[in-house]
Amino acid sequence: MPNADRLASRSLPAILRDAADLALKQWRGLLVAAAAALVPALLARQVIGLFALNTNATVVDGTFTPVPAAAAGGAGLVALGLGWIVALVAGIAVASGGLRGIPVDPRAALLLALRRLPALVPALLLIAVAAVGLQVLTLVAVAFFDIALPQDLATAAVFGLFVLALVVLASRLLSLPAIVLGDGTVSWLLHAHALAAGRMLTTGGALATGVVVAPALVGMGAAALTQAQPAFALLFAALAGVIVPAVQAAVLVTVYLQRRPAGSRGAEADLDRVDQTLSALSPATAAVRADPADAAAPSSADGMASTVEPSAAVDAPADGAGAPATHALPDRTRSTHTAALRARGPRHGAVRRTGRVVVPAQVRAALRRSVIVLRRSHAALGRPWTGRPALVAALASLLLPALLGLGFAATDPWDSPHASRHGVSWSGEVLATAWPAGRHPVVVTDYGPHWCLDDGCHSVRSRSSEPLMLGAPMPATAITPDGDVVSAGIRGRESQAVKTGGDDAVQMQRCTAPWGPATARPKPGSCEDGITRWHSGGNEGQAHLAVAAGPDGSVVVATARPLQVRSGARPRVQLAVTRCNTVHCNRRSLDVLGTVEVELSAWLPEGMVAAPAYAPLLELTLDASDRPTVLLRDPAGRRAWLATCPTAACDTARITEIGAPERATDQAVLLPGSTPRLVAGGDAITFHAPVAIGAGGPGLYVLGTESDLAAPVPLAPAEYGTGQLVLWHCPPGSADRARRVALPLLTGDLFHVALVTSGDGKVLVTYSDSGHRYAVLVTGPPNPGKGPYCAGFDG
Repeated sequence: MPNADRLASRSLPAILRDAADLALKQWRGLLVAAAAALVPALLARQVIGLFALNTNATVVDGTFTPVPAAAAGGAGLVALGLGWIVALVAGIAVASGGLRGIPVDPRAALLLALRRLPALVPALLLIAVAAVGLQVLTLVAVAFFDIALPQDLATAAVFGLFVLALVVLASRLLSLPAIVLGDGTVSWLLHAHALAAGRMLTTGGALATGVVVAPALVGMGAAALTQAQPAFALLFAALAGVIVPAVQAAVLVTVYLQRRPAGSRGAEADLDRVDQTLSALSPATAAVRADPADAAAPSSADGMASTVEPSAAVDAPADGAGAPATHALPDRTRSTHTAALRARGPRHGAVRRTGRVVVPAQVRAALRRSVIVLRRSHAALGRPWTGRPALVAALASLLLPALLGLGFAATDPWDSPHASRHGVSWSGEVLATAWPAGRHPVVVTDYGPHWCLDDGCHSVRSRSSEPLMLGAPMPATAITPDGDVVSAGIRGRESQAVKTGGDDAVQMQRCTAPWGPATARPKPGSCEDGITRWHSGGNEGQAHLAVAAGPDGSVVVATARPLQVRSGARPRVQLAVTRCNTVHCNRRSLDVLGTVEVELSAWLPEGMVAAPAYAPLLELTLDASDRPTVLLRDPAGRRAWLATCPTAACDTARITEIGAPERATDQAVLLPGSTPRLVAGGDAITFHAPVAIGAGGPGLYVLGTESDLAAPVPLAPAEYGTGQLVLWHCPPGSADRARRVALPLLTGDLFHVALVTSGDGKVLVTYSDSGHRYAVLVTGPPNPGKGPYCAGFDG
């Protein structure tokens, strides 16, 4: 690391290398100063965010979500900004001392930062205004160059203009060390301009790289660590908080104290004034100022020595009995002092003491120990903050924000809902979910059924399923109240397992839950398949299936069969219900429910039908009396048909047209009543990702995302994310009584969302984020919410 006295103008890489060398050599002092300034700011931001969240937070894996740092808002950013300014100023002083060979006490540097704060804030505000102007200039340049120049040339021109403006703006940051070190003229900006004149590219480039780009990279790294380990978000934020001002201070000092080549003209830093400022911050000077003997040194305004003894200028300590220790005074002074006390008498309005208060020895001993600890602490704070104890204290203080958040989450004073998240092994689109009474959740994907062996699905028993993997155009599946899974899928018209005669082959499957009885068929945890010929109608791949399990062990299949279109007629679809005694369908019965006018092949271009698995077009349910209900949705949206049967045989079925969501891809639940209708979550809100809804218990559950996250800053990486996963519970009636649960942040795009509720208030949420599949178990009462996601739901 070259000495500043002979440090001539160098290249940009050399300057950055010198700054990195300076930061590594002075890392102890820089860390102590940054920790002492930023840890209180992070604690203040944490406290503000915790009380701002109040009853709006969820305890996810032992930490609050949303993070209190984001909930602190503008007040938290102000606290963090002040802490960063103090840390940066103290770091400039420490780094300058290291470059000039004058050791600087971090404690004295922090006191200097507090004194310089009034002058620094206006300078930083001016630079912030200039930064906003840079953004406006860039937007204007983009609009102009896009019109005047070709695309590639316009992009290059905008980038070049932005870099040039950033370099010029970054060079004005030299005003910060000028203010801190007491150097320069009255106008700090003019002084910074004079220092950068003639070497603008190297000066501004080094400052832009070390003060702007490097902190952004540190923030991105901390954000990546936070996404990988959310529980350590506050610790990562504290580490980023001490690294950022240390790097910025080292770069600012290296550039500011840089000398010009011999014989060249231009402004330079006044090293004499810099050394004078740094000398006042050295540990020796700080120790002399903090020595209590300084207060007893003889002094007077006219230079004459004081004749007052130090012992007469302080209060006398108490003796062992708690009375004033007058024996420390001379005899004449003691008698005069005692007489004065006796003549003074009780104060006005006080009661004269008639007896002596006896203080227990244990209390006196505790008081003495407390006084000793306070005196030692005060003396320790008054001494220079150098050496191993100060470094250890600074490193330990980085844990305080995290410990504060973990402590609040552990005590949970607001009785927040709790959620636990972990990765799961299943993959594929979720086709069905259920939570059998007294059992654990069951999740069926297009790869097969998955029985959870605990409420959180940490342990899962899975089976593969050919009807689900190979069924087309969309497989059908259902879960029984006991946790068994039945599935059906069209295997096409060229199946080798059965002669179709031009019709379709349908493969059915029944899987028994692992907790099923030993006499069950198939055995618990296993599956049984069967395939049979099926008259589906229409072209291959156009028919839709829905399946349910009968109470007698039968398999009930609903079909939507496209009928042959006559010339000039509208497309029609026949709804029917088929009952098979087993998955092999040795005995079956067919009940035609009726026909509706709808075009199933208009779902996708070129006549292909591939309805998304999370919103099937055809659904089948059986009530307690084994009566089927069939729901068919129009692929174009807005319409649906509900077919009901008065008996299990469906002799006189009734088909009613009902309203449906605008998009057939939206999940929706059927609300029964005098006028049944399909309701989707988020009628008044446009979601940024797929939405899962479910009905369990009273009301509707909606799983969606919110994107109102605070703007990420380098010192607060916990706020990074693409959205907030949110679970809403919409009770019947007014949407104003909706309940809200904030779930983990998303790091990428949301896929494969689903949820299921139990009878005792637990909710299991499953989703895929950035290629990873998660399951979240939510327990406890949700927080109050205003209910925008439940608008339009009146039960």
